[in-house]
Amino acid sequence: MLKKLLWSLFLGGMLLFSQPSFALAKFGHKIVCQLAFEHLPWAKQQRISQLLQAVPQEQQTIINHYNRLEKSTPLTFANACTWADAIKKHKKKHPRFKKFNRWHYLNVARNLDVITKAVCKKNCLPQAIITHQQQLKFSPISWQSAQALLFLGHWLGDIHQPLHVSYASDLGGNKVNLAKNKTPCKNLHGYWDACLIKKAKRSRKQWLAHLNAQWHKNHTPAYQAKQVWQWANESYQLVRTPAFQYCQLNSQNICLRPKGKIKLNDNYAQHYLPIMAQQLLKAAQRLNRILEVSL
Repeated sequence: MLKKLLWSLFLGGMLLFSQPSFALAKFGHKIVCQLAFEHLPWAKQQRISQLLQAVPQEQQTIINHYNRLEKSTPLTFANACTWADAIKKHKKKHPRFKKFNRWHYLNVARNLDVITKAVCKKNCLPQAIITHQQQLKFSPISWQSAQALLFLGHWLGDIHQPLHVSYASDLGGNKVNLAKNKTPCKNLHGYWDACLIKKAKRSRKQWLAHLNAQWHKNHTPAYQAKQVWQWANESYQLVRTPAFQYCQLNSQNICLRPKGKIKLNDNYAQHYLPIMAQQLLKAAQRLNRILEVSL
């Protein structure tokens, strides 16, 4: 009996601590959506609650499984914002959602200086925000409008993770491997998805308190569709700076992929953690503005 108990505890520990990059990637999305939700008027929060009730039980189960929660755990907006990743990773693939895989990012030419509307007409991250904002605004409460809400929450997190606006040839930094470092992240994209946030050593409560303290210091204009290209460009300009260690710009201003594994500078996390915090804050504030005009 004791052996069975110890074995159960061991397996539970393995499940709890395995795949840290996935857990922390979820963490960032949850922070963005919870913060945006908390700053909405009560009536808008109630509208979100009604939309969450329209999510089919099958999809609620997928969300809870992805977040390592009990099957019957009530759905929250913060957890629901991971749905766009959950349906990609779930063992039972859902073909009807496969088309959205390309909507998580924006790939551009390596010699592009500035992101504009001209770089993408459809099936990319900025257009995804525009599409689902319209769907949420003009659809009655249904699974379709609930999908739009869940996608929107996720897209705002993605567009503020700089490497979601980058290049196809290295899969947005997924093929830019890191030299041995003191994190479980093996490539630059994973580092920005997960390990950089972990470097702050803050709990979810501490992150929310930290970002809430800055909420009213930034002016966030009312949402307009044209803003999505500005948001994408902000991320793009970050990845093109030398300090980011993603681009080696040649004389023709073409971003060359780094050769071999890269060793992050000693002060990399110290330099970029405040920037990551600002990206999370911007994502939450801009999501809040979208939801204000869409619910």
